[in-house]
Amino acid sequence: MQNQIYEVVDLLRKGEHPESKLNEVLAEVPKLTEEEDLEALFILGDALMSLGLHKEGETVFTHLNAHVGHDDEVLSYLIDIMITDGRLDEALSLVNSAEKTPAILILKAEIFQQLNMNDVAVKSLHEAKMLSDDPILDFGLAEIHYQDGQFPEAIRFYEMLTANDINEVNGIELNLRLAELHMNQLELESAKDYFEAVDESKYTNDDLYRKALLNYQLQSYESAKQLLGKVIENEPYFVNSYILLMNIYETEHDLEAAKDLLKRYILEDDTDALFFFHLGRLHFRSGESDEAITNFSRAIALDEDYDDAYLMLFETLLKSSRTDEIGAYTSHLDIHALSGESLYLLAKIQQENENDDDALSLYQEAAMLIGDSLEFYTDYYGYLTEIRHPSRMEVLDKLRLIEPDNVEWQFEKERLDDEYDEI
Repeated sequence: MQNQIYEVVDLLRKGEHPESKLNEVLAEVPKLTEEEDLEALFILGDALMSLGLHKEGETVFTHLNAHVGHDDEVLSYLIDIMITDGRLDEALSLVNSAEKTPAILILKAEIFQQLNMNDVAVKSLHEAKMLSDDPILDFGLAEIHYQDGQFPEAIRFYEMLTANDINEVNGIELNLRLAELHMNQLELESAKDYFEAVDESKYTNDDLYRKALLNYQLQSYESAKQLLGKVIENEPYFVNSYILLMNIYETEHDLEAAKDLLKRYILEDDTDALFFFHLGRLHFRSGESDEAITNFSRAIALDEDYDDAYLMLFETLLKSSRTDEIGAYTSHLDIHALSGESLYLLAKIQQENENDDDALSLYQEAAMLIGDSLEFYTDYYGYLTEIRHPSRMEVLDKLRLIEPDNVEWQFEKERLDDEYDEI
């Protein structure tokens, strides 16, 4: 039988799928109990698993598990099959019935991770550490803490590995992972040291972007721009790289370069509202109201709930004295989707247009959302005073709470009291 098994293995390794021969071997599996046969079956099971033939592999490893006693490798294959199939209860039952070896405890931790019970997974790995000093255990603990957002703990375990000259595990460059974590902790100089410990040829595009962001935070703008150029060359639609590069140009007061950058992206992809919004914002900063309005309009056309685009559009209309154009943008607008700040600017536009019913309604809507904004309530009170609305006393009371030391509000209170007394 061994010869038949090895024949099937050879064919599988050549990329063939000898279905009939494989089925013949699998049919004989329950009868195979000799040591030599069991060894051949393990090799077959390994070949099946490498090709993703989990069902056939499970047949082999289930038989081996029943006839070879405790074997970490056999159990690992079986449990991996069950985890992959989502049969976590079966996997946990098998683990719990097995001898507690480091390998089994690692598998148990993996199962509990799949069950979103990371605290129990950590406990299993610490239990394994009492039995073994295998660095993979520190890596497992680091990964769980990393995934849980427990960055100081993750750093501690990753640094235990790098301190022992272990810089890569399972294809993960630990120095780059540590650079990312120290950035998240705002420990920028430490992050820089870890980036520099790895040759740039080993960076992923995400690593290049993160290092560019670090250089931006450290005000090393030229280095950041060079790195972002590489990111964009590698991945032309890496949106965050364009936005960060735009921010660098803005920081350097080079608005033309920032606009040209966004226009280049839009030539390739004109479906992202974010780019039209930022292009509109840059035109607004440059005093180019026509171009700003055009781009805010395009952003809104792509995303009708884009509140920031509405906010900037309304501000542009106000500052360019074009409030009479507002109807072109509000005919299908659901004002309940707007933020308090956007409602406030829209109220000011309608106030400017002398549409008092709309203006009053919008101020009232904004007041429910905007919080304790001195600027808003000052304008709101001024408008209510202008139209002599009875609720102006309530708004004045709000202003006195926000700014209790402002004598102007006390004078207004006295004036209104006198006015009401005359009535």
